[in-house]
Amino acid sequence: MSATYNLETVKELIRKERYRITMVASNGAIEMGMNDADILKAVMLLSSSHFYKTMPSEKIASLWQDVYHITYNGYTVYLKLQITDNAIIISFKEK
Repeated sequence: MSATYNLETVKELIRKERYRITMVASNGAIEMGMNDADILKAVMLLSSSHFYKTMPSEKIASLWQDVYHITYNGYTVYLKLQITDNAIIISFKEK
C-alpha cells in the first residue's frame, strides 16, 4: 500500500502557508506539551519510511487520509494528513 498524497506536495503546501491544522491535531499536540509549530516541524521531517497506511476519511468517505508514525520530541506520534485545496493536518497524537 502506498500513500494517497505525495509527501513533497504536502510539504510544499506548508512552505507556501497553504495548510490547516485541525483543533483535534492542536489539542493532541498540547497533550504532549507541544504546539502548532511542532506539528509543522514534525510534518517537514516525515519521509516515506514513516508511512503507515492510507484510509478513508471518517467524515467524507470519498476523501482519503495518509497516516504516518514518527518519533518527535520523545513521543511516537500518529500523524494523519490529507490534501483538499490545502494541506490539512487532521490528527497529531501520541501513538
